[in-house]
Amino acid sequence: MNIIAHRGFWKIESEKNSKEAIKRAIDSGFGFETDFRDYGGKILISHNPPIGTEITADDVFRMYFESGSHEMLALNIKSDGLQDMIGVLLKKYGITNYFFFDMSVCDTIIYVEKQLQIASRRSEYEKELPFYNDSTTVWVDFFYNETLVIPEVKKYLGDGKSVCVVSPELHNREYANLWKQLKSIHHSNLYLCTDYPDKAKEFFN
Repeated sequence: MNIIAHRGFWKIESEKNSKEAIKRAIDSGFGFETDFRDYGGKILISHNPPIGTEITADDVFRMYFESGSHEMLALNIKSDGLQDMIGVLLKKYGITNYFFFDMSVCDTIIYVEKQLQIASRRSEYEKELPFYNDSTTVWVDFFYNETLVIPEVKKYLGDGKSVCVVSPELHNREYANLWKQLKSIHHSNLYLCTDYPDKAKEFFN
């Protein structure tokens, strides 16, 4: 199981999306998910509207590059129109193991046109995957209950997609049952996005 630390490897709530949490994820050998918004002509790391003091995307990508890590980056886009700025940063640091997700439909079209790597979202509300053929990854989420269909996940993997499953604790639910289901799937392109990367590493590996 490949592990993606949700908003970095944080120990307390205030560390989410912080430099400390992202560095800890990198140093621990995890990929990480983090949120991108624009402010004052820069891209900042923030789930909510930024105030300007947040760590920049440039800082995050530099840390990742300088560490020599090649783990997966799940880049959650919270603002439209970031393609050019963030594309420049990916090229600057030679980052190739990533996917963008959560963009609006209109914004996603531009990511596809610019040949940036995207994920299709699959949830109880999103059963059609209109960008599936253009996606490198499928982001499998459950907002209210776990409806993981193992054959469906295996189909995505068989189609050559990476699959990143959202762990239930991100929605304040118990995660043990889903983790047990996922343990039956053995594939190099399977990922788990979790608030408990250390526990997941111990459980799956």
